[in-house]
Amino acid sequence: MNLMVNARDAMPEGGEIFVRTRNVHLSEDDCKAIIDAQPGNFVCLSVEDTGVGMDEGTVQRIFEPFFSTKGPGKGTGLGLSVVYGIVKQHGGWINVYSKPGQGTTFKIYLPAVPIEPEAMDEGPISLEKFRGRGERILLVEDDRAIRKMSARALQENGYVPFPAASAEEALEIFERENGNFALVFSDVVLPDKDGLQLIDDLLSRKPELRILLTSGYSDRRSRWWAAQEKGLRFIQKPYSLPDLLRTIKEVLETGE
Repeated sequence: MNLMVNARDAMPEGGEIFVRTRNVHLSEDDCKAIIDAQPGNFVCLSVEDTGVGMDEGTVQRIFEPFFSTKGPGKGTGLGLSVVYGIVKQHGGWINVYSKPGQGTTFKIYLPAVPIEPEAMDEGPISLEKFRGRGERILLVEDDRAIRKMSARALQENGYVPFPAASAEEALEIFERENGNFALVFSDVVLPDKDGLQLIDDLLSRKPELRILLTSGYSDRRSRWWAAQEKGLRFIQKPYSLPDLLRTIKEVLETGE
């Protein structure tokens, strides 16, 4: 970010910024032509601008703390020194190429991290061990498409789902079926009531009821922290079918 800001500020009349990355291998001979270079495999990040450029004296000082070519109040002079420190801490270095009127290019070299080859795909995950045995599940989901898909997935994998589009409908189904459910799978955010309030109502009627909550929100609206405080299991949307079935199986067997 500091490099991009500097590039922008170096072009008061406008211009272009080019950001590039590439993998490079440096030999002993290569290092002789590159300042501070080390032999090995590296990732090179370059930031080039078409701005005013710098003379050699300025280039020699740009990484000094509090040194700035900007006017008073337009910079702290710490941006590039911070960049320099971060790169050094990661075992890399920075080269600068610039001439007055010809723009500036920063090249950052960072050690490349070898990536282990991924394990061979062992084929589709077997869902057989996660199948239900006819357990009845109260499914509370206000999104029609998700509700329909989830109900079908549960039914095809050995469960008996009872879908509800709201907290009110869920309570009606629960009363109608005399609470004969092994688990409630509910969205936290419902149109007529907070999902956690619904769960409190259901648990007051049947304390041994197993609970699994879900939400598509990733912020505080998901209420995952409140579910955690209550000791309730939570699965984040979007979830895969194996993850859903595995989690349901765990909640049914352990209650956690």
